[in-house]
Amino acid sequence: MKVFKTDIAIIGGGPAGLSAALAAAKAGARVDIIDAGFLPGGQYWMQDPTGAPPLSDQVSEGRDAIATIRAAGVTIHSGAEVWTVFPDLKIGANGPDGPFEIVPRAIIVASGAHDRVMPFPGWTLPGVMTPGAGQRLAKLGGMSAGDRVVLAGSGPFLLAVAETLAKIGKPPIALIEAKRTNAGILAHMARHPARWREAARLLATARAIPDRRAGWIVTEALGTERVTAVRIAPIATNGVIAHDDAEVIAGIDALLVGWGFRPMIEVTALLRCRHEYDRAQGGWFCATDPKSGRTSVEHVYAAGEVTGIAGSVPARLSGRLAGLAAAADLGFIGSDPAAAQAEAVAKLMPARRFAYGLGRLYAPPESLADLAQDDTVLCRCEEVTKRDVAAALDAGTQAVSGAKMWTRAGMGRCQGRVCGWGIAEIAARITSTTPEAAGFNAPRIPLRPVPLSVVLEATREVEA
Repeated sequence: MKVFKTDIAIIGGGPAGLSAALAAAKAGARVDIIDAGFLPGGQYWMQDPTGAPPLSDQVSEGRDAIATIRAAGVTIHSGAEVWTVFPDLKIGANGPDGPFEIVPRAIIVASGAHDRVMPFPGWTLPGVMTPGAGQRLAKLGGMSAGDRVVLAGSGPFLLAVAETLAKIGKPPIALIEAKRTNAGILAHMARHPARWREAARLLATARAIPDRRAGWIVTEALGTERVTAVRIAPIATNGVIAHDDAEVIAGIDALLVGWGFRPMIEVTALLRCRHEYDRAQGGWFCATDPKSGRTSVEHVYAAGEVTGIAGSVPARLSGRLAGLAAAADLGFIGSDPAAAQAEAVAKLMPARRFAYGLGRLYAPPESLADLAQDDTVLCRCEEVTKRDVAAALDAGTQAVSGAKMWTRAGMGRCQGRVCGWGIAEIAARITSTTPEAAGFNAPRIPLRPVPLSVVLEATREVEA
């Protein structure tokens, strides 16, 4: 197995990872990026491997960022999935040319986020996807999930997806937003005039959608071989779902439904970094020093969405800070690092305040956890139902970790990345506790499915 030695290894090639790489490389450090995508860029700067013309300024901006870090001498391992990280910071990955190991002096985790998903009746039907998946299809080749798409859930990202679908000529036929526009949202936007133009652009796209509902949610996906309709219901002011007032939107062929994002913490959790919980930041996130990205583990740094859902601007700024700090801690001092840090911190704090404010305002309603019925599958990989989880909790097991051991919920290929948040919310609802008390799936290696041959090959080292 090939072994690459480097100063700083960065896990994730989105805006945070690329920004960290550039800052560290400019300071003089040798930097390697490990990224699962065909090309770096992440969800925000997503690059089409076919080389198709960019759909947005974001894609062009990403191309420029990638070219800049390549020119800075950063090594990029694309199409490579990290399946293990050891306490001595050795990273095991599996790429297009087979398994390899990276031995860095420091690690920056910029692993990004998952779509936040809640199980509900019919969510396993073909044609039911997350908004993030729909966005990815559209960006990677101009494909839509369907001809008649319903977009549902909560949060500004829904508007970004609607805009992308409109650009490829497949705008959604309905937008079902759980949150009603209120004085709190308007006041929050009023405090951040720099975001007005973007908001106006996204709202213009939304106004063109024929069926727009605010204060409604999808309660069920209907169909036999695939989704053909959705049942929707309003949410009362006390947060209760008014099922008696439900309506059906028929004649659809795709449903994109999601509740924002949650940090992808399996690497930082595997390394035993300290984590905190905040619903406004996506749930569990890796706790860092906001001015440096340092975690509770020496020589491990984190940047971007893994430190709390905040969007691309905070991701880039926190990435720059982590890159500067990691390089400096290894003895690489670029030109005027104190000034660079101060500038990034000054921009980061208001950007995060804006994002976390939106996170609080668009927090998913707690009553979502009541949608799943006894026979609703919660863990798709292991086909574990709500009845199975409820029985385990009733028998005395504790929270998410106990449900995992008793039912195998979260033990499948996705390792709880799809079902973990929903199971925690449902477990909290069943036991009359909180999602924070319910905890999260403790990661185990391999973090990603790999052939046994990869594990065997990991014992054979050949210097590269």
